[in-house]
Amino acid sequence: MSEFTRNRRGGDPLALGSEVSRLDRVHILAVVLALGMVAYLAIEPTQNWLLLLLAGLAAIATDSVVRNHPRSDFHGVDATALYLFVPVLFTLGLGLFLEDVVGGYETVAIGLLSVIPFWAILRAEYESVDRLAPSYQSTRLVLNIATYVTAFLFYATIYDFDLSLVTASFAAGVVSVLLAIEILREKGLDTTRTILYAVAIGGIIAETAWATHFLPLEESSAAVLLLLTFYLTTGLMHNYLGSKLNPRTAAEFAGVGALGVVIIAISHVAN
Repeated sequence: MSEFTRNRRGGDPLALGSEVSRLDRVHILAVVLALGMVAYLAIEPTQNWLLLLLAGLAAIATDSVVRNHPRSDFHGVDATALYLFVPVLFTLGLGLFLEDVVGGYETVAIGLLSVIPFWAILRAEYESVDRLAPSYQSTRLVLNIATYVTAFLFYATIYDFDLSLVTASFAAGVVSVLLAIEILREKGLDTTRTILYAVAIGGIIAETAWATHFLPLEESSAAVLLLLTFYLTTGLMHNYLGSKLNPRTAAEFAGVGALGVVIIAISHVAN
């Protein structure tokens, strides 16, 4: 809303109208995506092609939103690629997860409620174009939360499918690479370096997914362990790239990791 505020104070009705139309675009696209999610969840038998179509629509919607930011400077078809991973993967992950856990009349209500996260993600991607905006840090917080939620949706879903060990580990690694890019792109590195760091994180997650196969963990506990590993690796890498990784920060992450492992262990024993 930084541009909206500046335009309102400046009293430029044309600029104000332009900003409102951009926000209207976000609202409309979020509603369209939510209705698409309702259709995917409600139609029986499940139409997987519809979810793929919806993911493609999420990519097109996000591309349209970020390109229409007043400070955007995107040239070429692939210029907005780094902005697309979370919206697309969230759409896929949410659809697969909800298809597995909800049914009946609940599907329509939950599908309609998906307009909230769709709106939040599209709006955050839009605002993240301007790194100098006062709202940038809060925007990054929204995107980071969306990234970790998306990661959990995929990790939980991977264990619900009858996948081979190699396939499940590979899928967890690939998804983690794409989501790690969202976390790391905040540092403004060139694309090649961002991808290399993300691949390293994805490799760690793939190895962790492989290891969970040999641990006596329930599917939900294994998914939480993957999420914990993803959080720790992306968090440490993020602080390292920002020159903020020091003994105190490392100790904080170690504490979070230890607490997470204890909670997973207690949950396993309780079950």
